[in-house]
Amino acid sequence: MERLYPLPAGTIDAAQAAGSTRASHAERPWVMLNMVASIDGAAAIDGLSGGLSSEPDKAMFGALRAQADIILVGAGTANAERYRPARRSGTRIAVISGSLSVDPELPLFSPPPDPAATPLPLVVTTASADPAAAARLAGRAELVRTGGESVDLAESMRHLGSLGARVVLCEGGPSLNASLLAADLVDEVNLTHAPLAVGADAPRITAGPGGRVPSAAPRAYSLAQVVTHDGVLFVRWTRSKH
Repeated sequence: MERLYPLPAGTIDAAQAAGSTRASHAERPWVMLNMVASIDGAAAIDGLSGGLSSEPDKAMFGALRAQADIILVGAGTANAERYRPARRSGTRIAVISGSLSVDPELPLFSPPPDPAATPLPLVVTTASADPAAAARLAGRAELVRTGGESVDLAESMRHLGSLGARVVLCEGGPSLNASLLAADLVDEVNLTHAPLAVGADAPRITAGPGGRVPSAAPRAYSLAQVVTHDGVLFVRWTRSKH
């Protein structure tokens, strides 16, 4: 990979590009997003991000996951992408699912080889979540209840911090990304620009239900890094200091 910014420019590998200097806040973990988008802003092709991905993107994806204590994902993305357990030992996956629509048969919830040494994945839901849906996840996931009718993301991040998480990596989807940004919980955005133009109706990397984006004041981010490899552009932005 070729680093273009910050200077001096030079050749680095994916682990170096992912960085390792993130520090948690006093009240919650450091939260970063990692998404891929086409040059015309599409976040998926036919509902999946795989058509936008590439070998360089997969290398960065793995390197960023290696920095995270918890990988955060919305139920829709977990279902569509058929999420599996994290490969890195010590990393847990947390699914945000206010309605408990996450599929209990996902590979993510398969029994681990050593249950005594492997904590269950987390499913973050609400106090009013359907008891029958919760029962279907019994023994497959650890339920975390925050908020009444909708998941309280700020409380959820504090809870993840109480579990020892210093860095949380959110992998979407667009609705969860938009909600995290609206709640001012995103410290870092990693965006892979795929050298493709989709030219079709497709979601952005942030969009609420029905394509709506939760209202929030614009927030400033600073350019932290630009890396390129085989025509793919990786850009990192970090939250500007208040």
